[in-house]
Amino acid sequence: MAQSGRLEDASAVLGQSHCPQCGDLFSDPRVLPCLHTLCMRCLQDLEPFSAQERGQSALCPVCDSEVSLPLGGVTDLLPDLLAQNQVLLERLRCGGGHVPCDLCGDGKGEWRCLDCKVTVCEFCCQAHRRQKRTAEHSLLPIQDLPPGSSLSPLPVCSLHALEELRLFCESCSLPSCRDCALVKHLGHEIRPVPEVAGRHRAELQGALAKSEPQLEVLEAALHRVQEAEDDLTRSAEVLRQDVEAFTEGYMRAVQKHRLRLLQDIEEEVLRKDQALTLQRARLRQHLTDLRTSTTFTRGLLERGPDLQIVQAKTLVVSRLKELKQGDYIQQVQTEGIVFNPKEEAGLCQGYQVYGAVQRGCADPERCQVRGQGLQSVYQGRLCSFTLSCSTKSGERLEKMGATPKITILQKESGRSLQASIQDKEDGTYQISYTPVEAGHLSISVCIRGRHIRGSPFSVAVRGTWRQHRGIYHCCTFCSSGGQKDARCGCGGRMPGRCPTPEEDSVYRASSESHCHRPTGGFQGCGHGHKGHPGQSHWSCCGSTAETSECSGVKDSAPRHLLRTVAL
Repeated sequence: MAQSGRLEDASAVLGQSHCPQCGDLFSDPRVLPCLHTLCMRCLQDLEPFSAQERGQSALCPVCDSEVSLPLGGVTDLLPDLLAQNQVLLERLRCGGGHVPCDLCGDGKGEWRCLDCKVTVCEFCCQAHRRQKRTAEHSLLPIQDLPPGSSLSPLPVCSLHALEELRLFCESCSLPSCRDCALVKHLGHEIRPVPEVAGRHRAELQGALAKSEPQLEVLEAALHRVQEAEDDLTRSAEVLRQDVEAFTEGYMRAVQKHRLRLLQDIEEEVLRKDQALTLQRARLRQHLTDLRTSTTFTRGLLERGPDLQIVQAKTLVVSRLKELKQGDYIQQVQTEGIVFNPKEEAGLCQGYQVYGAVQRGCADPERCQVRGQGLQSVYQGRLCSFTLSCSTKSGERLEKMGATPKITILQKESGRSLQASIQDKEDGTYQISYTPVEAGHLSISVCIRGRHIRGSPFSVAVRGTWRQHRGIYHCCTFCSSGGQKDARCGCGGRMPGRCPTPEEDSVYRASSESHCHRPTGGFQGCGHGHKGHPGQSHWSCCGSTAETSECSGVKDSAPRHLLRTVAL
């Protein structure tokens, strides 16, 4: 049934010979990039929407899509030969026009030869039937031609009025006559229009085959949206009945509480209804655009002349690809509205009341924080922590609705710090801040006006972060290129005899070359030797963590012997 209805819609669109904007018969119809056809008069009345690098754009009055216009304006848009032919047939059936005979040029065309594709007058029709070569051709009165039949002759060249556009330049992607092919397109790849149209027809058929299944998908999605809206209405009605039954036994305080519950339901229903309405509108628009494009393409393939197929192929394929892109079908969800008659709702006019409409909001008691930003932080250094939001049932929220409120105070000075809150769109928030002075911070995390568990948090702020002065390496001996007197903050030593203090003072006072000193003195750390930490470490303090704070030079590495090892 859906397929039959779609074919009827397509037939109705193809049968239109009137401009959808002004309602009159098409006059010089042109095709917009969105594949809607308007007459030239309506196109010239369109106001420019925005300026682009290659021309201007305008809004299609049919689908309200922004379309790019050629550099020459609307006059350079692709002519719609199908619409022109439909207008001609409409006028002929109504007796308001006629076409000339394609053979003699003088008589009134009344017959159409389906084999020769020519329109002939009564006299030429008789001659056509008497000739032996054309005696068996099928001739029909113009008024009896089936819908979609073409009466338009093959277009002629604008430069050579007597030459028909029977060739197509592959290099320029333009139709050409014989004379232009020998002059303007000399040396280009020239092919007959029927040959090129065959290839383009196959491409259009492939594009249409990929796009047509989307029609059923969009229709099914639209149907699901309608079902979801009906379910939402029924669910809201059930909730209203439950609320009414629950509040019947209470007096004025309970009546006021009932009105508040109903207001909560209406607000949530309105919010979800607006979301469903927006989704339905988007799906309908996409369905309309795709139906228009597939209908135009199907008509072009079934009844379009070769030249029209050649000229419109790029435009049609581009439009179909544009409509195919994007995830436009979203999962419809109506969960999240639950009425809990046993939940405490606080005091109402001095009375404890029960019953609350739960809309899947975050429960402060279920929210948690984690991260280095709530432990030990450093003055002047950016730090952060993560807030995870969950419902009362412990389920993670994808969207909490209201942004959490973060308050950071310096306890000693009472100074307030600005916090940056980033929504990760997965039920978590990243909170970042930079301490400006050492001491202690009080960090409050509130959701819907309530502190989460553990809030406010106390955080100690240490002094300025100590940067490493050495290098992060694996071994002093290797990193120094084998220097025997290089020392490392890790305290590791390679084997080898160092000169005694007495020997060292003698050689220092001596005029002998340094190379005559004892050959020992492997002071730097090495793989597998005493004191080596067994992994990469900082040469200044021996710390094995690359992102750590420098703890200073170790006692095992005297400051006057410490050397920064350069790679």
